[in-house]
Amino acid sequence: MVDVMVYASCLWTRASNKFLRKGSNMGMDVYGLNPKKRVEKSQEFKDILSKYGEKVGMFLDWNKKIPKDVMHRYYDIKEQYEQDNPGIYFRNNVWWWRPLWDYVCVACSDIVTEEDHRQGHSNSGRRISKTKSKKIAARLRKLVKDGTVKDAEIVNAEMRGEAIRHNTKVDARLEQLRLDMIKMTGDKNIAPKDYPNKYRKQWADIYGESKGIADYPFSEENVIRFISFCDDSGGFEIC
Repeated sequence: MVDVMVYASCLWTRASNKFLRKGSNMGMDVYGLNPKKRVEKSQEFKDILSKYGEKVGMFLDWNKKIPKDVMHRYYDIKEQYEQDNPGIYFRNNVWWWRPLWDYVCVACSDIVTEEDHRQGHSNSGRRISKTKSKKIAARLRKLVKDGTVKDAEIVNAEMRGEAIRHNTKVDARLEQLRLDMIKMTGDKNIAPKDYPNKYRKQWADIYGESKGIADYPFSEENVIRFISFCDDSGGFEIC
């Protein structure tokens, strides 16, 4: 069984990093290397790809003039196709992916390597073999069944709640400093980088007290989706 507090300590490490507060919506695209096909492409999907798609794969060729209605229809069909074939594609924004991958690597420390863990948090295209992927799915499924994943979700929610309350106080202090700088300089649009040196350092010190864990959710539902992906992916690539 995974020690939930070991997982929690991993989250606390992130919480102490002042550079981890939410600032973008970039994500991780995880592609199956040899996905199992449970449902074939519809004829409509094939026709769209034949006329507007790239030569290989399921992506539109943006060098072609694609009508908006076709584009919208393409995304609807593609989403359904990926839901019907969960081993093709898995996506999380970076805020969901980091705690998920951390949990996977804690739970499967005898399956994945430290390098898998490290590169799995970058866009380096780290590949996880079919053998590892199947073992990850089996391990996570067991941890869902015995309630360990749900325990981790509860710990994450508690930690995030505390961090959110803490960050609200930090944000209030940052806002007061901003108002002080406006009063001092007369510049209503002044940014922290333009504060006088003394106050720029003060801003950095206050911001450094932020807890990044507030922006990193973890859920059993997300783990279950990842299990389905791992099972059918034939190995995967993290981009």
